[in-house]
Amino acid sequence: MSAGVEACLQAGKWLTEAEHEAGKGPQRSRINRCSLLPPLFDGCFFFLLGSFKGPTKDELARLLREGGGQLLSRQPKPDSDVTQTLNAAAYHAEPGSDQALCTQYIIYDLQGTYKPAVVRRGKVWSAPSTWIIDCIGAFSLLPVPQH
Repeated sequence: MSAGVEACLQAGKWLTEAEHEAGKGPQRSRINRCSLLPPLFDGCFFFLLGSFKGPTKDELARLLREGGGQLLSRQPKPDSDVTQTLNAAAYHAEPGSDQALCTQYIIYDLQGTYKPAVVRRGKVWSAPSTWIIDCIGAFSLLPVPQH
């Protein structure tokens, strides 16, 4: 049982969640929603490569869609002129960072058998599925780890 639930039970009433949250992500998410700003993955497109153990591919797809991301049915081609000339922008990317230019992600499971050959090329980057979970927890497009 979480510390927040235990505190509510001991107090015999509903307590604010903010006191029991881990990190700043939940607060950033609430401020974002109350300010009517775009969801976390707004402007981002995702291709889920291969199979996933945990979270599953379906769970990841749901998290990405609920976070404003769009799923691609085909793996993006980094060398394609069409891919590189897309005008979409990731709203929550750090301004001025090279990630602000990236809009398409190839997501893979670190424990899986499929890993993309290209990590960063133009607007297409690859990232492990753990990056998605970390971004949600922080409510931020975090730097993509170099693998």
